[in-house]
Order: sequence, then C-alpha cells, then structure tokens
Amino acid sequence: MQCLLASPFLQVRYHAATERSTVLPKSQALVGRPLHLSQSRQNILRNQTLGLDRVRASSRFVVNAVKAEVDTSKSPKSQGFTMPGEFEPHEGCWMGWPESDDSRYLWREGGEPARQAYANVAKAISQFEPLYMLANPGEAAANARKAFADAPNVTVLEVPINDGWTRDWGPSCVAREVDGKRQVAGVHWDYDCYGAPGKIAAGRPAMMPNWDKDFEAGRTLLTMNGLPVFEAPIHLEGGSIHSDGQGTLVVTEECLLDPSRNPHLDKAGIENVLKEYLGLEKVIWLWRGMEGDTEVVNGHVDNMCCFIRPGVVALAWCDNEDDPQHEVGVRNLEILNSTTDAKGRKLEVVKVHCPPPLFRTYKEAAGVDPEHITKGYCPRLPGVRMPATYINHYCANGGVVVPQFGGAAAEMDARAIETLQEAYGPGYKVVGVRSREVLLNAGNIHCITQQWVKAG
Repeated sequence: MQCLLASPFLQVRYHAATERSTVLPKSQALVGRPLHLSQSRQNILRNQTLGLDRVRASSRFVVNAVKAEVDTSKSPKSQGFTMPGEFEPHEGCWMGWPESDDSRYLWREGGEPARQAYANVAKAISQFEPLYMLANPGEAAANARKAFADAPNVTVLEVPINDGWTRDWGPSCVAREVDGKRQVAGVHWDYDCYGAPGKIAAGRPAMMPNWDKDFEAGRTLLTMNGLPVFEAPIHLEGGSIHSDGQGTLVVTEECLLDPSRNPHLDKAGIENVLKEYLGLEKVIWLWRGMEGDTEVVNGHVDNMCCFIRPGVVALAWCDNEDDPQHEVGVRNLEILNSTTDAKGRKLEVVKVHCPPPLFRTYKEAAGVDPEHITKGYCPRLPGVRMPATYINHYCANGGVVVPQFGGAAAEMDARAIETLQEAYGPGYKVVGVRSREVLLNAGNIHCITQQWVKAG
C-alpha cells in the first residue's frame, strides 16, 4: 500500500497553456511536481492494490537488478534512457481482461465473444513469454482465472480497469545501459481515451465517458513492479508510436496532430516531448493510418507500420487502386523511401498486404447494448468499414502473434503469415489467432497487449 501512496514517482501531470507553442521548456520542466493526492485518487490507488498480495507468490514480479539512481523530475533522455524496439527481450506481456461495467456498451453480447478472443491471444503469447492479465477484482478476476486454468504461463492480477486496451493506456518502457546491464523505467502517458474531452467538446464521438481506472492502471503496472515512473506531459496512446530501439520513432500526423489530442502544441512541440521522454533522435511522420480507423482512434500507426528490426519496417499495403487505402499506402511508402532513420540508414520496407475490406455486420452491431450511444460510448454501427490489417500484431520473445480474420480474408491471412515469417526470420515462430471480435471495437492484437521490457 505505502509503495503506491507514498511513492516518489507519483507526480502531477503537466497542463500547458492553451496557446500553441513550438519551443518547450527545458526537460527538467517537462515533468510535474510531487503529487498531493485527493481523497478520491487515494481511494483509487488503494483499490488497485487489491489482490496483489495473493498473486505475488505465483507471479514473477521483477525489479531492476541495476540500482543506479533515476531522477523522475528530469527527462528520460537526459539520463540516457530510450524506448527499446518491441523485438527486444521482454520480461513478459501485459493485457487487460475486458469485463467491467462498461463491457455491455463496448462489446457485443456483454463482451463474452471478445473475452474468448482475448483468451486465445493471451494463450498464444504465453507460449513465448509470461503473460500478465489485469482483471477487475472479484467476479471478473475469477472468470479470468477459469479461462486460463489450462495456461500455466498466464497470471491474473486484480487491478481495476475500464476496458482491455492495454497498449493504449499502458506505460511505455524505456531502458538504459548501466555498467553493462539494462535498467528499465516506464513512461506513464497522460491518457485521455483518444482525446475524449476534446472530442466531446467538439461534438465528436468518444470511445467511452470514463477512463479513470485505465489511466491509473497504466501507472500501477510500473509501481507494482518497482519500475521508476516518468509522468509524460502529453496526451498519447501507446498504439500511436513504434520505436526501432535505436533512436527512431514512427507516428502518423493523422493521430498526433488531431485537434482533440494536444491542441496547445504544434508538430515540432509534440516531437520535442517525444524525443525527451522516449530518448529519440528522429521522428518519422507518416501521413495517415488505416481506413476505418478515423473516427475515434484517428489513425494509430500500429495498424499501419511497425519496425521488424532496426532499419526494416513492415507497411500495410493495398494493391487495389479503387480502394482509398491504396493512396494511404502509396503516400506513406513515399515518406519511408525518402527518409533515413536516426543512424542514417535507408529503410527497407516490407509490404504486408491487407485483407479485403471488412465491415461490421448488422448482427454484430445489434449485439451491443442499444443504449451505448446515449450513454456516451462510441457508436458501433452496421456497414462501417473496420481497420483490418496484419501490422497490428505482437512480437514476443521468439514469436509473433498475428491477426487472422477468416472467411473472405482466408487467402490473405495465409499470405500475411508467410510474409511476416520471412521478414522476421528463423529466430521467430509466426502464429495466427482469429481476432475479428477485437476488430469489431476498432483494434486488434497489438492494441490489447503491451510489452514489459526485460532488465538486467
């Protein structure tokens, strides 16, 4: 309890002036002052410790073997931290079990089909590395444990969450080398559910009306594992960034420059924050993300492009010139071909062909509680194109878990497995998991997972 409530890592979030600014304060000023917790925030943090004592004995709670001091009042970059690539070694993978009071308004049939899909993804990942599944205390956690009774490498942690988009509300690990060993810390983003306050104010659809538990859970993942927490002064989701582990980040303008996110900062200002908090030298700005990813999420890069290893990226590709996705791919490819990474290398681009356009059916849309729109949740309407892509996969220790859609997409499913297996090489086993149920809520496997970088 005390490690959460009295932690020196807990700090207030930065609130910038309403005017746009290119020139940011020095890195030391980008981090907030020590936090004086309100009673409600203290209650949230107390609740997040429920069940942790019961799982510590069976879970690998690993703290940094390196004890070098970390000053969270200064930026990660100023202390030698950078964001590793997803292909670097993991301590494990974090996920969130989608069972809460919000589930009926987000998922069809109360979320039961989605939970089955989450379980299948988690079990696939657990073949390669430990999987830690956060679940709401009580019935949800009990149901999660039943789902993973046959998966010994999955540990259920009782931590309150609103929903299971762990990539987006979870922390981003950063690391540095100290005396030949890796020290890991985490960046806790000022997650606001895809710019929900700005969208609501502008009359645009938001994902959901409340995300407090998700915001706090992102910090808890770090504090419960003894990792220093850098509180980032920017609204961001983990799915909007991909790192090569050597100082290069790829993002989309569509997402990071959406006016709902950080209207007080222009492009250069956002880039400066990213460089300071992720230890970067270069940010590559793609144009847009996937078709069907425009309304709420606004074109996350993890649907469009990812690093397979330094110097090599995978790009979602569509050959059909009549499909608007074709133009997106062509323009993004032009950007990638005309730039270099932070080390000055030209990028090798692996085209991963998309499945044919997939649309939400009437049956699938009807399964969501009919009051979901009036209660402030994102409309889940029939006939709407979904952002189906194979780029939204998870790279584990020696394994890659890739979305599969079946039906009309079966041929492209198989082609994607072959393409990614060749791209990742013999050191990885590429496996597919049916994940249309996750896609129905505009995300996929990468969106519901977050890597915990290995220390030592």
